[in-house]
Amino acid sequence: MADDRIKNLFPPCDLFPPSPHGCWNAGPAKKRDEVCYLGNGINYRGNLNKSASGSDCMEWSADYYTTEYPWANLDNNYCRNPTGRERPFCLTEDGSQEECDVIPCNEDVCWDRGPPNYGKRSPKKRIYYVGERVTYTCNEGYTLSTGYTREVRCIEGGFWQYDKPSCTVDHKRRLQEEVLGIYTASLAPENVAIIFNGSVDQLVDLDEKKEQLVASIIIDFKWQDSRLKWDPKYYGGIKTLSVSGNRIWTPPLSVKRNADVSHQGLHKDFPVQISSDGLVVWSVETLTTTICDADPFLFPADTMDCQICFSATTAIEQTIQCQEDSSAVDECNCPCGTFSPARTEGEWHRRDRIFSRDNREACFDIHLSRIPLFHIATTVGPCIILIILMTITFIMPIDKGDRISFGVTIQLSMVVSLVFVTEVLPVKGALPFFATLIIVCMGLMGVFLFFTIGIIMIHGREGSLSPWAKTLFLRYMAKILLLGDLSERTVGSDGGNDRSIRTAIELVINYAAQTDDKTEVETTTSPGFPELISSVNAVKTEIEELKKTMENNEEVTEYTLLAKVLDRLCIVLYIISIASAVPVIMFYGK
Repeated sequence: MADDRIKNLFPPCDLFPPSPHGCWNAGPAKKRDEVCYLGNGINYRGNLNKSASGSDCMEWSADYYTTEYPWANLDNNYCRNPTGRERPFCLTEDGSQEECDVIPCNEDVCWDRGPPNYGKRSPKKRIYYVGERVTYTCNEGYTLSTGYTREVRCIEGGFWQYDKPSCTVDHKRRLQEEVLGIYTASLAPENVAIIFNGSVDQLVDLDEKKEQLVASIIIDFKWQDSRLKWDPKYYGGIKTLSVSGNRIWTPPLSVKRNADVSHQGLHKDFPVQISSDGLVVWSVETLTTTICDADPFLFPADTMDCQICFSATTAIEQTIQCQEDSSAVDECNCPCGTFSPARTEGEWHRRDRIFSRDNREACFDIHLSRIPLFHIATTVGPCIILIILMTITFIMPIDKGDRISFGVTIQLSMVVSLVFVTEVLPVKGALPFFATLIIVCMGLMGVFLFFTIGIIMIHGREGSLSPWAKTLFLRYMAKILLLGDLSERTVGSDGGNDRSIRTAIELVINYAAQTDDKTEVETTTSPGFPELISSVNAVKTEIEELKKTMENNEEVTEYTLLAKVLDRLCIVLYIISIASAVPVIMFYGK
């Protein structure tokens, strides 16, 4: 391997003992009776001609290595390291460079322990260096024995980290192949009885306007299928097997009153638990969108019933029964057909039950009762206040013009409250009681406002009433309405008294005026007359003030008294109408 200058310093080869190759070489190092290599293996001169993957090494002469590295003795297809790589390698048939399983002289390696019985290993090599890992896998139908790991690492000293694993028969796989191999999922078992149990896990969304409920349902179905029986002693003691629901027959169920057009029924890919006695347990968790029955008549104390039913097809001879022992899923452990204790769900009190209908449907019943406190404070309370204010409006004096404007304002406020109530509730055949009451109150308010306008017009009229009207309204009707007998306060009596008083006052005033003219003469003839004149003047002053006061007083006519009676009558009729509207609406509203 020396160059020509060095070669010339050595004596000719014929001075050394002859050898088979024409020159003498020291013997290569060996380990386990096999040529090993030192360093990175440039000096390796063994006869190994297989790569680590087991591929045959190709002739080096077919490559440029023979001309690039003439000193490396590349005449045969052996493993060599002419380029100074980490380990010796060779060329494979596809032209790639693969390392060879050449033994290092001064390194610890782990020797291949071979594949496990009924399995294989990866990577497949003759020796493994420290830190390299081997993954063991079993053939189809077998599994690693209990207590062994799938991956093993080579550690210091040339030892394996764990023992070599072994493969045993995969009873579960064999059970699936033998039991399900001849099973037909499209054929239903004969006279199957499906036992169901479950619960409504969560109310996802409740649309009161559309009467739709989106709920999360957990439901278990159980039935016997004689085609799925096996003896556990022949299958490693396996008593239960879990398979995908689409591999065996499952009952075709549809959701009744479904409101989701994209719903395709229960998913078949949920796992199904099979027991060795043929018992099949199918647990399903799904979302359903169904139509509810709302009863908004007693809003805000209204109710809503939502039934979620899974119906089996009539083409299959099967019955659906409710499982009486519901402790497995239903936390309340309630018997079938019995409602659970009420619990709060948002603004509702919720009660649930499960039942079977006609042995063809598995049903969940959800009864919702609204908690009315919020709507009483925000809807009912303001409307009651408006009705009270309207009653106070009718009590205001008839001669005040604010009564009409105040009543119209309350009417508009009632319209806003009615819009709010109808916006929340669904559109049903009958209006809710509270909405109907608002409409009736609005109608009564309007009617009595028109009556008030007529009473105001009567209040300003002048003249006298007919005798029968005077007797009917001012005497009898006034007494009934606790106003007393108003016929005594008519214009005839009061006006006559007023004229008598005015005549007396005028006579006194005239007499006082005449007395003033004779004051100087009579004062000289009568010593006590001046005191009398002073008293008369005082009376004169008071009478003049009384005259002015009477002239300023409004004259009370018979029509004024009639308006007062009619106004009181309207108030009484309004209160009676509002009070009687409640039972009438309750009776005829539904």
